Amino acid sequence: MSTRSEFARRLIDATAMFVMSLLCLSFLIFIAYGTTKRTYEQLLIEKGMAQAELVRSPMETYLRPGLPLRQFSGFKGLTSSITDGDQTVVAVVVEATDGDRVFSAGDGGGVRTLPPQSAISMSEDGAEVRQSESILQVVLPLRNKFERVGNLVATMDRSQIDARITEEFRMVAVVALLASFGFAIVIFRASHGSHFASRKVVAISFSTSFVIVALAVIVTMISLFAAGAQSKGRALVNSLGQRLDDIPQYGLQLEQIDGLGDVLDKYRQLNPEISSIGIAVNGRVAFHTDASRIGNFWVRNSAQSEYQAALTPPNHPRAAYVILTVPKSFVIWQVARNVKNYAALFVACAMFAFLFMQVAQAIRTAHNSGRTTSSESDWRSELALDLVKPLYFAAVFVDHLSFAFLPQYIADVVHQAGDSSNSTAWPFTAYYICFALTLIPAGRYGLRFGARNLAISGLFMICAGLLSMALVNTLGAAVLARALTGIGQGALFIGVQSFILTKALREQRTKANGIIVYGYQGGMISGMAIGSLLVGEIGAAGVFAVAAFVTAVAIAYTFLMLPKDKISEAALDDRAGPLNVIWHEIGQLLRDTQFMQIILLIGIPAKAVLTGIVLFAMPLLLTGMGFAREDIGQITMIYAGCVILSSTIAGHFADRLQACRRLLVWGALLTSVGLVVIGTSGSSLIVTSLQASVWQTLLIILGSAILGGAHGLINAPVVTHITDTPAAARIGHGATAAAYRFLERIGHSLGPIIVSQLFLAFGTSPLVLGGIGGFMLVLAIVFHLSNPAETTSGQNREFA
Repeated sequence: MSTRSEFARRLIDATAMFVMSLLCLSFLIFIAYGTTKRTYEQLLIEKGMAQAELVRSPMETYLRPGLPLRQFSGFKGLTSSITDGDQTVVAVVVEATDGDRVFSAGDGGGVRTLPPQSAISMSEDGAEVRQSESILQVVLPLRNKFERVGNLVATMDRSQIDARITEEFRMVAVVALLASFGFAIVIFRASHGSHFASRKVVAISFSTSFVIVALAVIVTMISLFAAGAQSKGRALVNSLGQRLDDIPQYGLQLEQIDGLGDVLDKYRQLNPEISSIGIAVNGRVAFHTDASRIGNFWVRNSAQSEYQAALTPPNHPRAAYVILTVPKSFVIWQVARNVKNYAALFVACAMFAFLFMQVAQAIRTAHNSGRTTSSESDWRSELALDLVKPLYFAAVFVDHLSFAFLPQYIADVVHQAGDSSNSTAWPFTAYYICFALTLIPAGRYGLRFGARNLAISGLFMICAGLLSMALVNTLGAAVLARALTGIGQGALFIGVQSFILTKALREQRTKANGIIVYGYQGGMISGMAIGSLLVGEIGAAGVFAVAAFVTAVAIAYTFLMLPKDKISEAALDDRAGPLNVIWHEIGQLLRDTQFMQIILLIGIPAKAVLTGIVLFAMPLLLTGMGFAREDIGQITMIYAGCVILSSTIAGHFADRLQACRRLLVWGALLTSVGLVVIGTSGSSLIVTSLQASVWQTLLIILGSAILGGAHGLINAPVVTHITDTPAAARIGHGATAAAYRFLERIGHSLGPIIVSQLFLAFGTSPLVLGGIGGFMLVLAIVFHLSNPAETTSGQNREFA
């Protein structure tokens, strides 16, 4: 290869990796920007409520005796410090209950109060937040002794908030650009001769660029959250000081006021981020939320941010201050809550980068070896296994983009339509039934028209189903859309599997199996991670639209990159016979006692747990328990990660010790344990305990990890074990494995139906999952007691 050609090839490699890195880092910044904006806005909303409370407190003091609202004096004085000193607050107004404006400060004439339809309740006393694309409004009720007489409305300009955040993130974008450029330079220098940059070099340099940008994001978030927390802290202490300063002004002693300690405690309960509130007189603590501090001199704590408001005028002989402290860790906690999102996002982006790198490496090798100088179909056929990897990964990825929120989304659609809550399971059941029923016809279609055309047909149906979900939000449309997606996924799965079997040489079968394993588990992890974060920014319809777009890109990729071929009869395994032969083989398997034990006691229950609990029940339960969508997606990622780890270990263990049956028993037992652990999170002992949310989170994460490990123990050895049954010896290993894959879809289809019925009967509670865990224990014991001899040869291992 000439020097000029070599330089051009290295430049192309570096440019491709630059684009890939910039896309991944841009997505990180997009998610970080949205997350930061939501959290920062929430801090400002809470600050706005505290500021509004400064105004409401004296107004309600005036109103309580029954005096008219319109005769209140001093409104300008109360609000001037807010509207003049805070750029985000553009107006503070008072309205009567009929909507007539009574007082206004700031840009009161140019801002109208938003309708109650956009209101979000913030407290029991009727305080609300109303919002539009341009403004945020805090609405506090004004009451006299008997009734509500008006509203106090503080309006914040969202453009000011966006400008502040955009200014901070502009530097992060520059860092991302430089990091991507540095990554491209590393790739350019590492790619030489016939070699693409090694995986180690790519992994280290990509990780470094990602970490650099993530650190820049974290520093930016700390700066913004600290500013928001400090402004809120100052507003809170001023609000409390406003409530209490009448006491010394009227010459009363603070110690003479009954219930002042209760006031401080209640104020702290309403603002849980406050660690302590106290009142000090001449430096000595008179009241404090920690009774042990009363009577001691006030001592500053370096771990706390401290805010003071004077209750007495300067040089007063009994100088009194209300002092409020907020842990400095509060800001760090706000950031730490988002670090896990970036960790999950990093895993998803790293999987994309790893996949992209493998394809680029294969194509580069083909170019440098001169294979691309032959016909297009020849070199693509030689690289077929590498070229098909992104296709299956993308199909699983788009399928799981919505799984973190899909059950709750369907439940909301059902609720709005007034249908029975039992209907929530219909779209899920339709998907899995159509997936299962597509498998055999898809195999026949692939024989006649080729695996590539079958995959393309499947992708078109998936794209149509996702677009339907994005455009229509009725239950009937959801059922039809999910059914269409199920047909498409089933056709694509058979198409990819047939394509792999056709193109893989005997010595490449392990590599071919790895495509299915990595594509499914990697696509599931990436889809859950990205979808659960993306839905907070663009909504459910937006996620479905993005999934449809990715599917369209996958269609184009299949047309351009996968070689054209038509599968011959000789290229298929023995399961691709006439339909009557296939049903005859399934009939023989159903008459085999050992096969039936495996499918009924292990296979179908495991798949029912996957679809009914992991993908259907858990998102519903976790949403009801207050978990954010990204948390739900990340818990499912933990499950999938444990499946991958456990499957790898179990596969080697089964081959070495010939212990498939024992692994299946352990998998069934651990499935029971995982479900019981998750179910325990709903017990009264946990729910009523101190730090209940922490214990619930830990139990759910632990249970999900155990469940993932259990399914890994089942997925790897189960196909090996069923191919060692007597019926498998008669009809062949391939036919047995194919029949098993078809029959286990019964579990996929029944899972959501069974769980929805149990929720309907016993309530949507984690305890239901504990009960299912008990049933799984019974199945595991029955399977163990049947105990035929272990007959594993270790030659037919297949990952699922």
